[in-house]
Amino acid sequence: MSFVYTLEMLGTAAFAVSGALAASRKRMDIFGFCVLALMPAVGGGTIRDIIIDRVPVFWVSDNRYVAVAIIAALVVFFAPHRKPGGRRQLLVWADALGLALFAALGTEICLQHDTGPLVAVMLGVTTAVTGGMIRDVICNEIPLILSREIYATAAFAASLAYVLADRMAIGDNAALTISVITGLAVRGLAILYNWSLPSFGASR
Repeated sequence: MSFVYTLEMLGTAAFAVSGALAASRKRMDIFGFCVLALMPAVGGGTIRDIIIDRVPVFWVSDNRYVAVAIIAALVVFFAPHRKPGGRRQLLVWADALGLALFAALGTEICLQHDTGPLVAVMLGVTTAVTGGMIRDVICNEIPLILSREIYATAAFAASLAYVLADRMAIGDNAALTISVITGLAVRGLAILYNWSLPSFGASR
């Protein structure tokens, strides 16, 4: 298994866990767990592939992405966490890992399809945040991307880091590593220190 494929499966599992944990907070049944696991795991990548005309969509040509998401959902369903606060923390950190991984991988895929750096960064962010938006909407919650939390900004940092590392020609694996670390660091620090972007009228 290649380094890139390993990261893809890790990102799929991380986002699937975040979706399943969201389902646990809403006390959904096992079907709801699977649906909410799949949304962040494949949602953003599906939109990306449709935009860049990548046929077939990644999870259609390789069903292991769906299998990993379903397995992650089942693991969370049958091993519930007793403390609600613990579920919330796990959700946030699983989502942070998935965000960094998918931003990096989405940017790499777009550059491989000759989209150009600007579009690659835009679609890298799209890959990272769209699935989580769908998950939050289904849970009747305000998507993190629309809150003051540093969320899409972390995905942007990861995507931009990949583009810059790629321009330095240091190799795909090194560029992915730098990108993931950058995105996870930005999002992780924001979680730990409650960083947020200023909102309109906050200083008035």
